[in-house]
Amino acid sequence: MDEQQAREEIQLIREMVEKTRRATAESGTIFIFWGILIILGIIGTYLLAYFHLFGWIWLNWVAVTALGWAYSIYYGIKREQKQKIMTYAQSSAKNLSIACAIGYLFVCFVLPALGIYHYNAIPVMVALISGILLYALGGIYEWNLLKWCGLLWWLSSVGMIFIPEDYRALFFVPLIIIGYLVPGFIFRSKYKKELSLR
Repeated sequence: MDEQQAREEIQLIREMVEKTRRATAESGTIFIFWGILIILGIIGTYLLAYFHLFGWIWLNWVAVTALGWAYSIYYGIKREQKQKIMTYAQSSAKNLSIACAIGYLFVCFVLPALGIYHYNAIPVMVALISGILLYALGGIYEWNLLKWCGLLWWLSSVGMIFIPEDYRALFFVPLIIIGYLVPGFIFRSKYKKELSLR
C-alpha cells in the first residue's frame, strides 16, 4: 500500500466516523420527542383517573402510541432521504429501535389484552425494554451515558415492584427525564456544535 492509498483510506474512515457522529447527534430529536410525549401520556392517564374516566385511559395511550409511531416513521423517512447513505451504526440503531417498538406494542397492548398479565405490570415490562434499548444504543454509539441509563431502567424495573401499582407510572417521569431527555439534549447540543464548526 502506497502513501496515497493510505491517505485515501484514512480520509474514508474519517468521513464514516463523521457521518456516524452526526447521525448520533440527530437522533436526539427522537429521544426528546418520545420523552415529552410519554410524560404527556402519563399526565393524561392521571387526569383521566382523577375525573374517573378510566375507560378513556386506553384511548389516551393508543393516541400517544399512534402519534409517536407516525412521527418516528416520518422523521426516519425524511432523514434517510436527506442522508442517502446509511452507516452501519445508523442501520443497527434503526433495527434495534424497530424491534423495541414492536416489543413495546406487545407488552403494552397485546399481552395484557390476552390476559397474560395484569395491566399494572406494564410499567415493569416497559422499563425492561427501555433498558435493553438504551444499553444497546450505548454500545452502538460507544457512549457510556446511554449504557448507564439502560442500567438505571433495569434497576428501576425491579424497584417498581415495591411501588404501589397506582404510582408506578409516576415513577416514569424522573426516569424519562434522566434516561431520554438528558441524552436527547446532549445529542442535540453536540449536533449544533458540529454544525457551527462547518
